[in-house]
Amino acid sequence: MRQKAMFALLICVFLSANTLLAGGGQKQTEYNKALGRRVFTEIYGQGKISLVDELYSDDFVDDSPGGGKGRDLIKDAVKAFHAAMPDLRIEIEDVFATEDKVVLRYTAHGTQTGAYGDIPATGKKASVRGITIFLVANGKIKSEWTEYDRLGLMRQLGVIP
Repeated sequence: MRQKAMFALLICVFLSANTLLAGGGQKQTEYNKALGRRVFTEIYGQGKISLVDELYSDDFVDDSPGGGKGRDLIKDAVKAFHAAMPDLRIEIEDVFATEDKVVLRYTAHGTQTGAYGDIPATGKKASVRGITIFLVANGKIKSEWTEYDRLGLMRQLGVIP
């Protein structure tokens, strides 16, 4: 009888430990989803560049085409997006996360009333789909990989046929 009680106690301890571990992972994935949504809603969508220092790590790396190192890259990109398309609106379509990554699929909409790089204002509306993957470490974004339909954007703005 004593062995059965001890065995039952060990099983309960084992199951409780697994539940706690799984719950911790679930909390992290939910945190990562919320972090990704916040970046796209508040920073990219609303242009709140003051949040970049809070949500991105000191050693941030943008591994996207034309990327580099440092949070100023994100600040400069957000300023440029909003200068080119002051009415920029982002719709988040999907969010997936693991314990250290979050993936967002989205569509950005706006009217190009300001210069976009070397492209002068066209006054044209554009919608562009993209995917971003964030690597999250210590609660902040450490790395970012973004791909969006650059060719489609250039076509919509009338820059290329």
